[in-house]
Amino acid sequence: MKHFFLDTNIILDFLGNRVPFAKPALKIFTKGLKKEWQLWTSSNSVTTAYYILEKELDRDTAKEKISQLLNYIYIHPIQKKDLQTSLVSQFKDFEDGVQHFCALSHGKIDGIITRNKKDFKHSQLPVYAPEELFIE
Repeated sequence: MKHFFLDTNIILDFLGNRVPFAKPALKIFTKGLKKEWQLWTSSNSVTTAYYILEKELDRDTAKEKISQLLNYIYIHPIQKKDLQTSLVSQFKDFEDGVQHFCALSHGKIDGIITRNKKDFKHSQLPVYAPEELFIE
């Protein structure tokens, strides 16, 4: 089974039904639901997604969507070392670096899925755009 780490934008595309990105995100989450892939994200991604959904929608809807998300995604906690390593890394964006080092510290992640591949050019893990995973 493949283990993929989802960047926050993929979670928001799915939960927020963001067109045109929602369809590829749905395919990713369907793979997780069918137990074909194990989907992971950081604890920070969940809180960030809630914050943004609450602003875009409302508190109750954001809570419901996060509650549903937690039923079929695994959470890998961000550690102090992930934060420290990101600060001194070549990642231009601190948060992207934190996501990367959190995924890397997991030890079994096969790749990071994001819509912002260029922000992960220094990744030590393979990085995929959603559409790259579903080439037919």
